[in-house]
Amino acid sequence: MRNEVYIEIINRGVNKLLEFQDTRKGSLTEGCFFYPYWRDKKESYVNSRWQESVLTLSWYFNKFNNEEIWGRIVKGIDFWCKLQHNKGAFPEYSRYDRSFSATAFSTLAVINSLNLINYSKEKWIDKIRNSCNYLIKNDDFVFARNEMAASLALLKAGEYLHELNYLQKSEKKLDITLKKQNSKGYFVEKNMFDLSYNTLILELLGHYYLNTNDRRILESASKFINFFFNLDLKTFRKFRKAEWIIVGGFEIFANEVKNGKEALIKALNNFNFHHLEYDNNFCTDLYKLCYAYDNFKEDLEHLELKSDLNINKNIYYQNRPSKFLNILRPFGIHNFMKIKQKLF
Repeated sequence: MRNEVYIEIINRGVNKLLEFQDTRKGSLTEGCFFYPYWRDKKESYVNSRWQESVLTLSWYFNKFNNEEIWGRIVKGIDFWCKLQHNKGAFPEYSRYDRSFSATAFSTLAVINSLNLINYSKEKWIDKIRNSCNYLIKNDDFVFARNEMAASLALLKAGEYLHELNYLQKSEKKLDITLKKQNSKGYFVEKNMFDLSYNTLILELLGHYYLNTNDRRILESASKFINFFFNLDLKTFRKFRKAEWIIVGGFEIFANEVKNGKEALIKALNNFNFHHLEYDNNFCTDLYKLCYAYDNFKEDLEHLELKSDLNINKNIYYQNRPSKFLNILRPFGIHNFMKIKQKLF
């Protein structure tokens, strides 16, 4: 069954994540997962998105109560706190980067970790509040996935901290995301369609739905799944490249919407469902297989799923980030992308 494949991949992936983290006691980078900085000295900055590894480890601790992993989680969140800039943003591709994406996704990962391990520190809470305040003051009108991650982070933070304002601002960002969905059913980013990232949006919507039972989410998911179910992949692949999908959203909605199960089977039969080609993917995507495992409901007839991973590549990025953009990163790339989209 595919849940057995999910857990096999997760087990192997966790071992790889543990290799990434700096465990040297007293080191300035103790708890850091971004080994290109602390170990290999290939980069002069830390990508805070790699600290999302704590969510996979928190899920694993919650399932198997591994005491060694507990310490790794605490050190990982401690180091995440060190990376935050004064106004609440986190770096992704340069030391002074104020990345909306990194702030949204890493904050969401940390909040979900606290829920799983049932533990927090006052310092962690302060940093989460700073992140949320940054997300409230900023929007990403170009990448729907980032805005949806921010919406979900504010929802989870609002529930965890009993902050009504966060819940209200989460609704606002959800509205922005839903308006990015066109009449055909897919979400538009940079005035185009990216199937792989659309499946990430579907998963984020799925977690929002699991928390709220919001009918708007169900309607949105139904539109996208119907679009995907009817998509002619042979024709589609002539014009657009899409090799991987995030499967968790399909698992969440499989029994909730029309053609849900059929869309899940189509996704599994035609795409790489474990988006773990490069080391950064283990940090930012392995926990999505944890979600797929959690939301598995029944076995379905699909092609045999393979759990083999090329985990010895030791390549940490598919595409190196542009250093030219480092001039703009301290001001938030999302702000410049918004201006560019309006002009062109």
